[in-house]
Amino acid sequence: MLRSVARIALALTFVGCVAPLDPASVPEGLDVPLIDAGSPEEAGVLALVNDPATTFELLDVDVGLDRRAARGLVDGRPFGTIAEVDAVPYVGRVALAQLLAYARDGGFIPAPDGRDAAILAFVNDAATTFEMLDDDVGLDRRAAEGIVASRPFATIAELDAVPWVGATALEKLGEWALAHGYGPSDPAPSDPVCVIVSEYMEGSGNNNKAVELFNCGAAPVDLARVGVCLVANDDTDCSAQSLVGEGALAPGAVWTTCRTQGGTFNDPFEPVRAACDAAIGGAAVFNGDDRLVVFYDADGDGRRGAADPVLDTFGDPAVRPAGTPWAETDLRRCDLTPGAPDPDAKFTRHARTAWDHLGVPPPADCGVEPPLAREGEDCTDHASCEAGLRCYGRPNDGSGDQGKCVDPTAVPGEGASCDRYTPCSDGLICAGWTLWAEGTCNPTWMAGRWSARPETEIPAGGAASASVVAYGLASVPVDIEVQLHLEHPRYGDLRVTLTDPNGDAAVLWDRSPELAAWSRSFVTTGISRDDQVNGRWTVTVEDLATGETGTFVSFDLFIVSRWD
Repeated sequence: MLRSVARIALALTFVGCVAPLDPASVPEGLDVPLIDAGSPEEAGVLALVNDPATTFELLDVDVGLDRRAARGLVDGRPFGTIAEVDAVPYVGRVALAQLLAYARDGGFIPAPDGRDAAILAFVNDAATTFEMLDDDVGLDRRAAEGIVASRPFATIAELDAVPWVGATALEKLGEWALAHGYGPSDPAPSDPVCVIVSEYMEGSGNNNKAVELFNCGAAPVDLARVGVCLVANDDTDCSAQSLVGEGALAPGAVWTTCRTQGGTFNDPFEPVRAACDAAIGGAAVFNGDDRLVVFYDADGDGRRGAADPVLDTFGDPAVRPAGTPWAETDLRRCDLTPGAPDPDAKFTRHARTAWDHLGVPPPADCGVEPPLAREGEDCTDHASCEAGLRCYGRPNDGSGDQGKCVDPTAVPGEGASCDRYTPCSDGLICAGWTLWAEGTCNPTWMAGRWSARPETEIPAGGAASASVVAYGLASVPVDIEVQLHLEHPRYGDLRVTLTDPNGDAAVLWDRSPELAAWSRSFVTTGISRDDQVNGRWTVTVEDLATGETGTFVSFDLFIVSRWD
């Protein structure tokens, strides 16, 4: 039904009646439209009644108006609004419906989106049954019966003449027909398809591999027609290929594919798994010297063919590079021009665990390179540090991708013996004295302190946890110190555990009377001194009794590390 802003509804009249009818007396099923002020429908009806070719006879006979309404319209024109038309004696909602139907059928109102053609195609289709019109479209049963009995229809006016078919029924028919493919075929897209590789990640293990695609065009792209072709080793054509998913990729949006969303612990890492929109299996089994081709599956057969357009390349498909230049790295595109036979010319390099950018559209250009990090500053790889510095201590557990820029030059006094009472020279720290009473002087960058302040409840009979990510250290831990701040009425009910990035756990306090509001513990057992130190460390406080709650306020973690 046409909706009205002004809700114009004055008098209701039937053709041939002498007096206007009360709206309540309109017979059930009579479909009477309302016309929006300022709408295309209003403009069309006004064009019809104001047209000099619209004679009294046309309004009386062809449109079917009451003779008095027809005479009033001819004598009273021109009209500026639908309200003026409605004010003519014997013109009301029924007459407006008749004028509207005639105006639409006569071309005074353009049918939106091929609506009329879609309606006629739908109602004339032999597969359109009474049940479909009655149940699915939601027409009055009498309208559905009339349509099936009277078809085929050549015009909307013929359809509109079927009893119990009116504007509301036509609107329902139009919505259903357009939604179910009876409208005109979509025109071929005027904008060329543009999809490029915007990020490439080849990490550790078998499954930490991802290819992010970017719609660099001006129109949505059907993902079911986009494929990735892997050209492996010495091959020059697809060694494996896969379409990349379903749905539409909007202009300026990205779509992340990966090898698998399954795998095992940290293979793939959880951030890679979470960022992946679709798994493409073997098409993502690249190992640092394999090339990629992004293609458009024009014929819809699901495979790259000679007639399928190439949208982008990563590397030169015909040439296997020397070595593995794209192994264990993350490459992010900064030049959006399709085609990248030399990825280093159009991508920036990042650490293999720099997955925080997956799912983020690429920049419009490569711009100015960020300044190099100085000693002690965060870094993502050696190339991001100033000359002479190295990027050490990047976690491998998926908790982060940053390390610290370190000067690897030996510090005078490095390697000397030390203990609690015999300190090291400047720039050095004693490593190992909490374990073996004596230690070795290591560079101070191998030590670090991290703090967390969860201020979270310790539920009665439950647990509370907090974590920090240690980074920028050497490879394995030596000295580990935890300082804890708890608030609880019964510290003897609590167990406190420290878990390292490898999953090893050390119980620090277990219903111990030594545990107090402020406590300190040197961790000597439970944590391996031969596993990775960089990564997520977690303190868990368990209440092993019921009846009392407390607060996990904060903790500090201090670690001294060494090279394994």
